[in-house]
Amino acid sequence: MILAVATALSGGATAQPLAVGNEAKPLAALIRSGGPPLTGRVLVADRTKILSDERSGAYGDAPIWPWGSVSKQVAAVIVMSGVDRGELALDEPIARYWQAFPTPTIGGVTIRQLLRHTAGLANPEDTPQTDDIPAFYLRRAIDAERDDAVTFCAGPVKRPPETSFEYNNCDTIVLASVLGSTMGKGYEQLLADRVARPLGLQSLRLAKANERPIIANAKGQAVKPVNLATFGAAGALLGTPEDLVRFDQALLARSLVSSASTDVMWKGDPAIGYAALGAWSFSAPLAGCQGAVAMVERRGAVDGVQIRNIIAPDRGRILVVFSDDAEFDFGEIWQGRGPSYVLASEAFCR
Repeated sequence: MILAVATALSGGATAQPLAVGNEAKPLAALIRSGGPPLTGRVLVADRTKILSDERSGAYGDAPIWPWGSVSKQVAAVIVMSGVDRGELALDEPIARYWQAFPTPTIGGVTIRQLLRHTAGLANPEDTPQTDDIPAFYLRRAIDAERDDAVTFCAGPVKRPPETSFEYNNCDTIVLASVLGSTMGKGYEQLLADRVARPLGLQSLRLAKANERPIIANAKGQAVKPVNLATFGAAGALLGTPEDLVRFDQALLARSLVSSASTDVMWKGDPAIGYAALGAWSFSAPLAGCQGAVAMVERRGAVDGVQIRNIIAPDRGRILVVFSDDAEFDFGEIWQGRGPSYVLASEAFCR
């Protein structure tokens, strides 16, 4: 059963169910396509308010969700706020800023390379796995408090910087330590000062050791546990879906980061799969729109949860999806079919 919830961030308008064509809701359309239902939250917003808010499944009304790798998008905003203030430069080696920088092996890496995942650092995914979960994310609570930036992540590099793209949580874990050293505050304080407090985001914070908001999947089965705190700045953020919408609205308004820095942050590089800084930025055709639509996409997948955070800057629209089904196949927008394509088309083109 799908519940349409009347919600608005501002003003007197209420959110309405998002219609696919003239009759079906997005979640219902996906159910009728023959695949499994999409459970969780689907929100569509414009620059000022939520237009549609649909909830389904056991966690449809969950107040707090893990944001997964959307955490990296937030980290990129903190970086660009530092660029705007003249506190750092994207192409300077991190050894210039990082007082705790432990070894010369990574001192020449730049902040831009960390944001683009071309730094070549050691990767937590390479640690031994238990039930398909790398040991790095299964450490006990006391281990999660260690400064991974100067231990594992600063260990022997895998390859020289800029050799190739490799998705790597160590990039953002090191980045957070660099930011703390540069700006004279811990990362959690920077998160509050540069993002949460200016936007009034009451829910946004890093997960505490062994804290897990979602403990069962869409089928009611227990999710294999990880210690969310071990993801650090790379994936340990928690918050409400509404606060993620507010964050996206601030990006559209360019109120956290200048227009010039936003343009830099959202410039996708086709040579590395259109990766930008903390997100992916690309254009693709959508049903109902004339011509390709420019989109900024940030995905997340952690502890049994999938997240899709997509902004269409030119259309002033936002699509946020949280699902408690780690196996749900969203497909790819550029393929012109599948759930992501349907949702993006209805959110941005109808």
